[in-house]
Amino acid sequence: MPPHPGRRAVTAGLLALPGLARAQAEAWPNRPIRLIYPFAPGAGDLVPRLIGEQLQPMLGQSLVIEHRPGANTMIGAEAAARSPKDGYTLGWVATSTLVMNPNLYPNITYGLGDFAPLCLAYRAPVSFAVSATLPIRTVAEALEHIRRNPGIGFGSVGNGSSPHVTMEMMMGLTGVRLESVAYRGEQAIITDLMTGRIPFYAGSTNSLLPHLEGGKFRILAISSPRRLPVLPDVPTFREAVHPDLELRYWHGVVAPAGVPAPILTRLANSFAEILRMDAVRERLPPDMEVEPVILEDFATLIREEQARYGRIIRERNITVL
Repeated sequence: MPPHPGRRAVTAGLLALPGLARAQAEAWPNRPIRLIYPFAPGAGDLVPRLIGEQLQPMLGQSLVIEHRPGANTMIGAEAAARSPKDGYTLGWVATSTLVMNPNLYPNITYGLGDFAPLCLAYRAPVSFAVSATLPIRTVAEALEHIRRNPGIGFGSVGNGSSPHVTMEMMMGLTGVRLESVAYRGEQAIITDLMTGRIPFYAGSTNSLLPHLEGGKFRILAISSPRRLPVLPDVPTFREAVHPDLELRYWHGVVAPAGVPAPILTRLANSFAEILRMDAVRERLPPDMEVEPVILEDFATLIREEQARYGRIIRERNITVL
């Protein structure tokens, strides 16, 4: 019996799909590319702006940054995940977006499967600093002070953030107890750190550097595997506390799942090439470690970190409440 006409049409349509995807990829890009950035304007958007400057001559289209802050990057992530799968809308993501949040929010509305990871843009360490109002100059002295004053506070940008998780790792490895004091932004913590209102800080190294020469605080350790050239006398947590104490938060770019593979590959390779340019690297803050990781390797990194930090979040009973 001859096949039903409707069945022939469906079969023909399915066979045509790879050709349509190929044609779509060959025509791309023919209009500006939108990047959904899940933070407020000026909140660390230097790297996507630098990428946009170089992407214009490389692909012939501009990169338009759309700020969608809120809900610990989840508003922007949700918008990116639900965008058309045509390569014209991308999402900027952070460690919080795809590593911490899925382990902290049981009703989160997106997952790694909603995205095609493109490129890890950079990593950066967490700094542990102490107010100069305390006579503490080393991590060992800080730990002894904390043991004598259990529950003393440290400022961070919130529960479940990379700085908070770093401190929880330190507490678990040393047996000390610190109290997390959540702030709305790092500049507010630094102001209180310099005046002694908060004794300890855990957060971005780059946020501290402009204030370091004032002598109002001391950076005791950083969470990267190696010392930073800009802070050669500051040890890593691996040196000062424990070989397993390392955490670098990262930022990167994703597309919605389902974008044609040739477009994903072209985007990922373009981002990696841009991030390796001297013209870009020389304008980055000194705490940023640029190590482009693309496509499936980036996805593997995210899955591994989800598992690693998920265990720590459960063991330390970290919640966002």
